[in-house]
Amino acid sequence: MSRGLSLFLLASVVFLSQSLPAQTARKTKAAPAKPGAAAWTPEVQQYLGVQQGSFTMVGLNKLSKAQLDALVTAAKNNATDPRRHVLTCAILPADGARVFLTVSGDDASGQRASEIRQALGGVNGVQLVDSAANADRTLHVVIQEQTLGKRTIGYTASYVTGTPCTDEFRKADAELKGQLGTYTDPKGTDLANDLARMLGQDLRAARSGQ
Repeated sequence: MSRGLSLFLLASVVFLSQSLPAQTARKTKAAPAKPGAAAWTPEVQQYLGVQQGSFTMVGLNKLSKAQLDALVTAAKNNATDPRRHVLTCAILPADGARVFLTVSGDDASGQRASEIRQALGGVNGVQLVDSAANADRTLHVVIQEQTLGKRTIGYTASYVTGTPCTDEFRKADAELKGQLGTYTDPKGTDLANDLARMLGQDLRAARSGQ
């Protein structure tokens, strides 16, 4: 082998060894979030209990930033630090439950809220009340419309349950976060029934101490 050919092959190997890692790094680099899309923040973990690695798994990445902000705000408005204040919390009855429901987001007509209220009213022993102070359990729902062009193709409902409490130090309403999750329905008509089934499971789990 000539000296010139040997130097050419050596230079080629060095070039490839330097360029391949850079190419691999570019391929594995996470794509930046689209403008207006939901993204994980420390507040998501603080108020919703979702770590950064679980953000996509629980479906929160499907929300817009405005929808995620609304869900965090719903939890934040009733949140407190149980390590710093004494809380007096509602005790879930052995049978039945008084539930305070809030629905926000893409629900201008109130149709989704009406469907959810009707479905929750069909859960055995559930009674809907008008304030957290009168409730044993809370359910905060944020609706997001799924569109294709200008046509509605379905809805996503993100929710968080909670236990109403009173912050004895501040003499103010507080809330302990319960279950968090999302549902997506291609028609939108079954979200209410899915939430009703979830609430029934949530109440049974809370009574059993899970």
